[in-house]
Amino acid sequence: MTDASWGKLFGNFATLMVFSSGGAALAALSGGLLVPIAAVLLIAVAKTRLVILDFMGLRSQGRGMRLALLSWPVLFLLAAFARSAAFALFVVA
Repeated sequence: MTDASWGKLFGNFATLMVFSSGGAALAALSGGLLVPIAAVLLIAVAKTRLVILDFMGLRSQGRGMRLALLSWPVLFLLAAFARSAAFALFVVA
């Protein structure tokens, strides 16, 4: 591993830590509102993208594997958002 790749990897790690702490703080302060929940879910997908492309080393690999691995978090994002939206809209507290 070269110094340049080590620096890039450390930068991605720092970005992941910022995303994680920001997502945790946003989730704690969301109060069950729909927009902050959507923001937390988008942050989670951004984190998975960084992990898949950089930490797993798939940024320079074939397109098929990247697309397959990146589509799973998006599928779970849509399912979680649909559940949250249904709960926020149809369940009366």
